[in-house]
Amino acid sequence: MAYRYLNEQHALELLQTKKWKVGRLLELNDPADCQPTLWGAPMQASDEATAAFESKYLSGIYEDIGVLCFSGVISDPVISSHYADSHRGMAIGYDFQPSGARLYEVQYQEERATLDYNEAQLLRPNGETTQAFIEKVITHGFTRKAPSWSYEKEFRIFTHLAHCRMEGAHYFLSSGGAPNRVVLGLRCKTTEADVRGSFKTVV
Repeated sequence: MAYRYLNEQHALELLQTKKWKVGRLLELNDPADCQPTLWGAPMQASDEATAAFESKYLSGIYEDIGVLCFSGVISDPVISSHYADSHRGMAIGYDFQPSGARLYEVQYQEERATLDYNEAQLLRPNGETTQAFIEKVITHGFTRKAPSWSYEKEFRIFTHLAHCRMEGAHYFLSSGGAPNRVVLGLRCKTTEADVRGSFKTVV
C-alpha cells in the first residue's frame, strides 16, 4: 500500500472529491529533484550556462508532466511530522493494481541523477519530446534522490498534465475511487466517525 500524507484540509478535500492534486516537477522540496545533469552534452562556458542548457533541454517535459508522490511506510512519525502538518493531518492509503497507474520506486544515491545525452538524443527524432524519451528521463532522471531522503520510501506516479483538470492554479487527477485506508494523525481533529461510513479501514 502507498500513502499520500496531507494536512487536514487537503486530506478532507481528497476524500470528498476523490481527486489528487498533481505536483509540478520544478516545485518539489529538493531543488535538485527532477533536474538531472546531462553526461556527454555540449558543455558551455560556465556552470550557469550548462544549467540553463539542461533546463531548456528538458523544458518540454517540465511543461507537460506532473507528479504524485506517495510513501510506502505508515509507522515512521517523521513523515507525518513533515508532510501531514505535524500529525494534524492524515495519511490516505491506496492499493495499486498491476493493471493500473504505474508506480515508480525512488532510488536513493549519493550521485546526482544523470542522463546520457547521446543516448537520450536517439529517442528525440528531430528534437521531439517522444514518449520513449519521457520514459528514459523519468526512469533515469526523475526517480533519483539523495540518501538523506530515504526515510520517505517514496513512490511516484507521473502523468501528462493534459490528462488532468486544471482548477485555479493547480492540476487535479481523479483517484479512481475511494482509498483503501485512512490513517488519522495523532493530533488530527477529524474523528473516525467523520469518515468511517465511507471507507474500508480507518485507524
